[in-house]
Parts: sequence; structure tokens; C-alpha cells
Amino acid sequence: MRPLKVALVNIPLRVPGSDAWISVPPQGYGGIQWVVANLMDGLLELGHEVFLLGAPGSPAGRPGLTVVPAGEPEEIERWLRTADVDVVHDHSGGVIGPAGLPPGTAFISSHHFTTRPVNPVGCTYSSRAQRAHCGGGDDAPVIPIPVDPARYRSAADQVAKEDFLLFMGRVSPHKGALEAAAFAHACGRRLVLAGPAWEPEYFDEITRRYGSTVEPIGEVGGERRLDLLASAHAVLAMSQAVTGPWGGIWCEPGATVVSEAAVSGTPVVGTGNGCLAEIVPSVGEVVGYGTDFAPDEARRTLAGLPASDEVRRAAVRLWGHVTIAERYVEQYRRLLAGATWK
Repeated sequence: MRPLKVALVNIPLRVPGSDAWISVPPQGYGGIQWVVANLMDGLLELGHEVFLLGAPGSPAGRPGLTVVPAGEPEEIERWLRTADVDVVHDHSGGVIGPAGLPPGTAFISSHHFTTRPVNPVGCTYSSRAQRAHCGGGDDAPVIPIPVDPARYRSAADQVAKEDFLLFMGRVSPHKGALEAAAFAHACGRRLVLAGPAWEPEYFDEITRRYGSTVEPIGEVGGERRLDLLASAHAVLAMSQAVTGPWGGIWCEPGATVVSEAAVSGTPVVGTGNGCLAEIVPSVGEVVGYGTDFAPDEARRTLAGLPASDEVRRAAVRLWGHVTIAERYVEQYRRLLAGATWK
């Protein structure tokens, strides 16, 4: 079969306090941007041509990749109206849609949120839990978050494991930063809290209750982010079923950090919220909700985590960028052949 021309539409956001666009991969915090980066790697490796939109200034210069200087929604739509592509793959959450695309162009979207998708026709989900939560049909494809091992580090790169536990993500109630701090405290381990803290009262509660074992370092990116993922003893993904940032109960949709940690050789301790119940058992241990962790039980959980090389192999087998890209290409060709789902 001939290679495809694929337009990947990133969610267009600017760096807070700056005119610069968040790039692919992101300069700092940005789970969706990492999803797009890893999928892009897989598509390019399979020989397809990729046009990246919604992330002006992203690294370019790779064979088969064109970074389109379109960031504003109207700029993206204008480019797409005359684009010579086979497929438009939207990761923007509905910033753009299928209207106005040239005839014969397939439109597919990956849903990264917990609300119902803006464009449900041709929508894919990151987990079965997300699909059910967001009202997707049983025939809507479930395709997990991809991860490219070459973008991450592990023991194979001589990164030494340390004793600290890592929370990486938005420091918010739905992401379970407080519960991660409680688990680390019960274990007697230091928790490195890496992520933006936009809710000061919540952040203050964490430091007030668990300040002796919590080390907040703020948002991280680049080399430091990779080093933290690879050197942590474990990553804590303690998502909670509480009200999320867009209203409604939070159902963890895809958990980018789980696949990133695992491919870095770092096991995961997580709750069973949303997708975590589907993916954490392959690379770690599932624990309960809340902050009530008995020290003996918490330490046993850490002691029972799988070895570094085991979780890395599982990540590559289950979520490797080429494997996931192949699954998307299958859906692209289905859509081009006239298939549809909702």
C-alpha cells in the first residue's frame, strides 16, 4: 500500500506568559504534545508523510516531516481547506473539525479529555474506561497512548536508580498529588513533585501535611524531565474520581506519564481510576483512593514492583510508537475506504 499524507493537528496553546507556542514535544508540561510527538515518530518510521499543525516552532528537519507555521485555529483551518493530504488527525479537542476539508480527505480525532467529544464521528479513545465515560460506541476504536523509546532514557543509558518517588503532572485534586504525597510519606520516601501548581490552597495543603517528605520543583522539561522519569524508584499516578477541571467526575483518560515512566524503566503505583485500571497492572501496582495508606502496606507495594527491564519491555510491547502508529494507520485506511463509527 502507498504511504499516506497525514496532517497531525496538535492542540494549539501558547507557553504561559509568552507569545511562543507550546511545541511538539513540549518545552515543559504538555501531555497531549507528547502523544503527538510519539505518534509522529511512529508514522514517520513507517514511511508516511506528516504535516504538523498547531505547534509553530517545533523541531523540524526530519525526512517526511513538515512543521506548518499555523497556530491560530483560523490559520489551521485555512491551511487544511486546500491541503493535499489523505488524513487529518485531530488532537485539539475540537478546535477544528471535518467541515471544509477537501473531498476525499478522511477526518479522525483522538479524544484526550473526559467530556463528550466535539466531533464524535471518527473519534478514537485512549482507554475503554474513557470511551464508556464519554459516550463512545462499542465500535469506536480504543488505541492507547504511544511512546517512542528513543525519546526517553533508562538504565541502558547508564541512568542510576535513586530512592525518591516521582509525581509528574498537574498538581491538582483530580491528578492525586495530595494522595501521592500521602503514599510517599507512608513509605518514608521523598516525593519529588514535578508539575505546575495552579491551585495555591491545594498546594499549601500538600506542603503543610507532608512537607517533611515532599520536594516541590515546579514544572520541568527537557533533559531534567527525562532524568527524573528514568532515575525515580517509582512514578505515582494517583488520579482521583473527583470533580475535574471541566466539570463532572474525573475519569483518567490515557495517562501519558504511565507509558513514559515504564519506557524509562520506572514502575508505576496508581489508583484504578479510568484508564489506570487497564494499564498500570502491566507495569506496576494498583492501590486504593484517598490518603489513608498504612506504612507496612505501602512499603510492601513498593517492594513488590516489577524490575526496571521488565516494565520497559512491557511498555515497548504494549505502547511502542510503531505498534500504535500501525493501529492508527489501520483506522486511517478504514476511513478512506468509507467506514465510519461514532
